[in-house]
Amino acid sequence: MEYAKAIDVLKSLAEKPDTNADEKEAISTAVGVLSLGAMALSRVKEKKAKREQSMEW
Repeated sequence: MEYAKAIDVLKSLAEKPDTNADEKEAISTAVGVLSLGAMALSRVKEKKAKREQSMEW
């Protein structure tokens, strides 16, 4: 599952009225971790593209 889709699923779980405070905090932490993972993946892709571009003469 992609990071963005996982984040959307977790956000929808957090919005349910029967979610208690501890569950909301756990969901928030998971969303934060997934966001960091998504940013890291973007950074890797960016560096790879830059490296490939610099290899072209």
